Formats: sequence, C-alpha cells, structure tokens
Amino acid sequence: MSFEFFDVPREVEVKVQSVLDTLRPGSKIAVVDDSLDDMRRTSILLEDAEFVPVAIDPTFPTLQELLDNVAARADGLVCDHRLSHSATAPFTGAQVVAASNRRRVPAVLITGYADLDEQTSIRRYRSSIPCMLRKRFEPAEIESALARAHREQLIGPAPERVGYRTVVRVLRVDRIGAEPIVEVIVVAWDPVDAVILPADMITSCVGMTVDELPGKRFMARVNIHARSSEELFFENFEMAPDIPRSWLPTL
Repeated sequence: MSFEFFDVPREVEVKVQSVLDTLRPGSKIAVVDDSLDDMRRTSILLEDAEFVPVAIDPTFPTLQELLDNVAARADGLVCDHRLSHSATAPFTGAQVVAASNRRRVPAVLITGYADLDEQTSIRRYRSSIPCMLRKRFEPAEIESALARAHREQLIGPAPERVGYRTVVRVLRVDRIGAEPIVEVIVVAWDPVDAVILPADMITSCVGMTVDELPGKRFMARVNIHARSSEELFFENFEMAPDIPRSWLPTL
C-alpha cells in the first residue's frame, strides 16, 4: 500500500509518513451500511485492499453513540449514505462521515448519487467529506480514498479542497418534495453550469426568505478548484456588496 503526498518540505513529509503508518495494511476499518449484502461486498473489497473490515450496524439512537463505537473499534470508516432503507438510523451517511472526519477518524462516503434528493442532502456536509465513492468501486479506490481523508486531517486539504470567498448568484428556486432548493452559478468555478443546494444553506445565514433569493448575489466560501460539481462545497453565506452604480450602463 502506498500513499501520495503534495509538495511539502521533506521534514514534514517524513513526520506525516510516520503518522500515516497508523493507517496501513491490517488497520481496522468500520463498515456502516443498512444493507447486509452491500456491507459484505464492501468488507470483501476492504480485505482485498489489505484492511480488516469491522461491520457496525447503523441503528444507534444517536450519531454520537455510533461514532463512539466506531472510534473504539476501528481506525477508519466507510459508510453508505442512505441508512434508512432497511434500518431506522436517525441520520444519513453524509452526517456520519462528516462528523467522523471532524473527530479525526478518516471516513469515506459511499453513494449511488442517483437523485437530486441525495445530491442536496450530501451537499450540506460536503466540506467535511474529502472523498466520496460511487457504489461498485474497486479496492484501489477505497485505499486511495481513505488515504486522502487521512491526509487532509494531517496536512490540510488538497488544492481542489481549499475554499475561497467568491460570488454565488441564485438563478431560481425549486423544490424536492417539500424541501426548497436553489440553482446557483459560481462564476469563479463555471460561469454556465448551475449547481443545486438546499435553500436553507443560504437563508439560515442571511435572514432572507426563500422567495427573496432568485437573482440575488451572495459571498460564500467555495472550493472553486473542484474537479466536478459533486465535489463543490459551500460555507458561510453572506450578502454580496452592491454593484457600484458606476459599473452599470447608462440609459
């Protein structure tokens, strides 16, 4: 098993390698999934990557209790996003993985990413999810994903995971069931392709109603070097300054 490094001083690289060695062949990796078939498949792939899988049922009454159990039994975590198909978990896999990474237990999210509901529910926690894999991944992919999650905790985010203050413009409001979502443009990332996110990610920060959002410009922390829209995260929304009148065309 090998790990890649970003350009860092040699003395830092040596120090980090010594810590990374704690996540090595034989390390225990928790597998959280409400599907026994998917749990078995993930466990087999982890074994192929020379890890030791530890199956953990997601039906804990609280997220904290689940994470305490993971931390006591494993060095890392792989978790499916939807945990309520065959179980009664009161949280999503995105919440589990984000909280685990904040606790410095490297965690990777597994998702089908099949519909808008799944995309938006993951977006809320994407800033704390360094790596996300689609189902039917290969052993080398899970090895690399766990290494990237661990590395971000130790030496900071990769360039595509660094957030910058930038303008976010709301195009329109839509709904997924009862939940309002917004389509936004992040010109610094892509001036054409819209990205969707839950509307309350904005309204909870700026004190506006959902109906007031279309056409408005906001500032937010966004990883504008993300390689795909799935990797984009949004944090800390605030109203953007008004455009100077001198910039507007005169009639």
